[in-house]
Amino acid sequence: MKSAERAVIYSALIVLGAMNVVFFLSHSGQSAMAEAAAWLSDLGPADSLKLVDNDKELVVRNKAGRLAWGDDDFRRTYTVGFVDISRALNPLMESAAFAEEREALRKELDTSEQDYRTKLEAMGEQIQGMDRDSPQTKEKIDEYRKLYEEYMHWAQETAMPKRNDLDVKHLQQAYRELVSAVNVVADKMNVDIVLRFIATDKDFKAANAEQALTEIRLRTAVKYPEKLDITNEVMQELSLKDKEG
Repeated sequence: MKSAERAVIYSALIVLGAMNVVFFLSHSGQSAMAEAAAWLSDLGPADSLKLVDNDKELVVRNKAGRLAWGDDDFRRTYTVGFVDISRALNPLMESAAFAEEREALRKELDTSEQDYRTKLEAMGEQIQGMDRDSPQTKEKIDEYRKLYEEYMHWAQETAMPKRNDLDVKHLQQAYRELVSAVNVVADKMNVDIVLRFIATDKDFKAANAEQALTEIRLRTAVKYPEKLDITNEVMQELSLKDKEG
């Protein structure tokens, strides 16, 4: 084939191809592009998305900013955070208000305890200088024993319960303050669920194997993203200085 003929044929093929492209775009091409645009628009924004697996369907939608696949609150996603409550509770328990109440109770109990001890010591000195075989000595020993039993009863039935009641009161108040701060921080950070935990790298403070096992049991999270730990934010909300950090 001569070069002139070859050039004519190639030119004709190019023109024919261009015409086909124009024809495609002007007819079926426009239809295909319209169908693709409609398909893309169906993906979003949308009120819901239906996922199908054979005869099973799952409709996913946005519910209050969370991914939901049902009408109840159990079928939706939740954001999770962690807080080391011991880091906040310990300094809260050492607050000035709690310290004043503990000191007032200590003085109250110390006064009664010192009164018992003074009487017991005085009676003990009297008994040491008395004839052990005399009836008066036996009476004094009985009196000493009764006073000692009264002292032990006071310690177990009055002093210890008062200390325990005050500790329980302070722990409840501190816990409520902690929960309130956690709620504020969680709302700011858009966190739905906050779980207590102990950092895995925190040193044990156990004095024996049983206490060490308890510490292990309390470390509910073995692996977790460190960015989910909101303890620092909670400490800031409570205006507390971290003594462990």
